[in-house]
Amino acid sequence: MAKIDDDIYWHPGFFGGLQLELVKYKKELAFEDEHQLSKEPLKMDVLVIKKNSDVKIDNQIGAIFRKHNVFEYKGPGDRLSIDEYIKTVGYAYLYKGLGDTVNEIPLEELTVSLCREAYPEELIRMIKGYGGTVEEAYPGIYYVTGFVAIPTQIVVFSRLKGEEHAALKILSRKVKEEDVRNFLRQSKTYVTPGDINNANAVLQVSVTANSDLYSMIRGDDIMCQALMELMKDEIQEREEIAAREAARKAAREAAREATEDARGLDIKNLMTSLNLTAEQAMDVLKIPQENRHVYVMYLNKTDK
Repeated sequence: MAKIDDDIYWHPGFFGGLQLELVKYKKELAFEDEHQLSKEPLKMDVLVIKKNSDVKIDNQIGAIFRKHNVFEYKGPGDRLSIDEYIKTVGYAYLYKGLGDTVNEIPLEELTVSLCREAYPEELIRMIKGYGGTVEEAYPGIYYVTGFVAIPTQIVVFSRLKGEEHAALKILSRKVKEEDVRNFLRQSKTYVTPGDINNANAVLQVSVTANSDLYSMIRGDDIMCQALMELMKDEIQEREEIAAREAARKAAREAAREATEDARGLDIKNLMTSLNLTAEQAMDVLKIPQENRHVYVMYLNKTDK
C-alpha cells in the first residue's frame, strides 16, 4: 500500500489511474479499493475482478488478467522488497483460501501485479537468485515466472511507453511535461462522473507532487483550460469554502462591532450618570487593560 509521503497520499491517485488505464473495459471489470481479506485489518490495495472470462483485455497491463487480479501499489519513496512481493502473493493466496466454498476461487484464476514508479532492481535480483525468471513483456512491464504458482507482473511506471499509460505515468514526483499534456488531452474524452472523478484523483496527487511544473503549464492557455475544466468541481468547492469563511468572518466582525458599541454605550452612560471618568467607568465594568484602547477610540469617535 502506498503510504502517506510528505503529506501526499498516493493511493487514491493510483486507484483512479488504474481505472483510467483500463477505462475501455470498465463494463467488464469490477474495481474494489482496499479489498478487506478478513475481519481483521488485512487489505489488498486493489482487487480487479474480470466479470466475463471470455473478454480479451487489449491493454498491456491488463493482458495478464484472469478472473481475480490482486494489485499492490508502492508510491514514490516506498520500497518494493522481496518481503513486499511475498506478502502480496500471500494476500492472493489468502483471498483464495477465504472463499465461502472449497475452491470457489481456483488458483488458475488468480494473478498478482506489483506497481511502482522506479525499477525495483534489488527485488528482481533476488527473484532471479531464487531461481525465478523476469522478462520484459512490454516496455516497463515485467513478467515473473518460475518463482510462485500465481502469474505475476511488475509494472514500472517510469519505463512505460506510449500515451495509453498517461494516468499512471503522472503519478510521480518527477513527472514529465509531455506526460501531463498527454493526460490532460485524454481527460477531455472523459464524460461520465466516475471517469472524471478518477481523473481528478490522479490530477490532485500529481499537482501536489509537481506544483512547479503545473504552475508553468497554467501559462499555456489550452492546457490551462483543460486543467481548469478537469478541476472545476474542486475549484468551485474551494471557492465555496472561501466564501463561507468570508461570510463567517464578516459575521464575527459585525458581532464584535455590535458588542463594542454596546459596551461603549455602557461606559458613556456610567460617565454621565455617576460623573465618572472613562477609566473609572471601565474599572466598574471590569474591562481588561489590553482592551481599553478600543473603547477610548469609540468614545473619541462618538464625542465628535
